[in-house]
Amino acid sequence: MKRSVGALLKAKRQECKMTLQELAAKAELSASFISQAERGKATPSVVSLINIARALDTDINYFISPPAPASLVSRADDPQYLNIDSPVSYRVLNASIPNQRLSALLMEIPPGVELPSVHREEGEDIFYVIKGRLEQHVGDKSFQLKAGDCVHINTQLDHDIINRGKTSASILWVGTPKLLPSAEDQDA
Repeated sequence: MKRSVGALLKAKRQECKMTLQELAAKAELSASFISQAERGKATPSVVSLINIARALDTDINYFISPPAPASLVSRADDPQYLNIDSPVSYRVLNASIPNQRLSALLMEIPPGVELPSVHREEGEDIFYVIKGRLEQHVGDKSFQLKAGDCVHINTQLDHDIINRGKTSASILWVGTPKLLPSAEDQDA
């Protein structure tokens, strides 16, 4: 599996909220070299990658270790669930990949359950109703949703979901930024 060092470099720099100049100064390289590396126009040496990794508070394996193929697939016969005390069932669908930017869950919401209002300073959420009927509030608006309906929102708007029906509802949720820790995060 081919991975772009430039794309990983840029994503990590942005995740760390560093400018090209700040990273260049910490890694003792030029900003133009960092820019060229991010665009795939220059290839950092191993020593440069080590300096860049240190400056980004990571290690060189971030750039050169391939992801384990088994972690890329969520198997139907081996589902992974969040282990939290909630009437809602949360099946984790996203893989543990380097540079992960989003999370995905399959949520089973029993009748009468109201998910609390959520607000995040940055990000996007997509809710796709697979089965059942739900009421979703986004800001001061209310939407009645049924199977096949989809809502895409900016997470700066307060939003919640209520299952007022008599049967369970299933939704696919995909959102940014990544909310769930990956195995890589847990090992750190």
